[in-house]
Amino acid sequence: MSVLITNIQRYAIHDGGGIRTTVFFKGCPLACAWCHNTENISFLPEGEFFSYTPQELAQIVARDQVFFGEHGGVTISGGEPLAQNSEYMLEFLALLKKKDIHVACDTSGDVDWGVVEAVLPYVDLFLYDIKAASQSLHIKYTGQDNGRILSNLKKLAPLTQVWLRIPVIGGVNDGDEMQEIIAFAKAAAPGCKVSLLPYHRMGERKRNKSINFTFATPSGERMLEITKAWKHAGFQVE
Repeated sequence: MSVLITNIQRYAIHDGGGIRTTVFFKGCPLACAWCHNTENISFLPEGEFFSYTPQELAQIVARDQVFFGEHGGVTISGGEPLAQNSEYMLEFLALLKKKDIHVACDTSGDVDWGVVEAVLPYVDLFLYDIKAASQSLHIKYTGQDNGRILSNLKKLAPLTQVWLRIPVIGGVNDGDEMQEIIAFAKAAAPGCKVSLLPYHRMGERKRNKSINFTFATPSGERMLEITKAWKHAGFQVE
């Protein structure tokens, strides 16, 4: 029972509210062409990584509990935290629950529903990524169908707190596709909080050279238009 961890980032302020410690797990079922954490796509032991038991990891992150305050906590990220060893993750999350530490899960949702259901008692907030509503677009840019991602969001939203995270990729989903994403979200998770994340170039130097897509950062004007569209649909935009 083991997992690979590439980073434990302290004083994170964009991963679920308050001051947080974010744990980045290695391995993801998606291979997003714009990914800025490309070292976390493969599940293989490559590059720099760490391996802890659930108890060791819980002890490490619990050292920061004094800084969390009322709104902070631990965020599990990646990679895809829910695609890791389920026994490991459940044991780790149960230990955090015993310590009364708020847990956020940054997920693409591309796992079996049973995996999501199993962690529900231990996760306080799901940071749920939606890249595209279109199946063909999702396959083109992530390598995977988005069927269970969309299905899982429909099941999850009525059960717990969900915060949608939408990467806004110029030339990919910042046009008509964004309207499709908004329409889906309005039906699946109405009124929830939304973070719009404009594309940035931080991951380009790490990108696989075989990926020949070119992406653009949406203009400030376009981001304002997209923000207005989400707010008009009844969402709280961060």
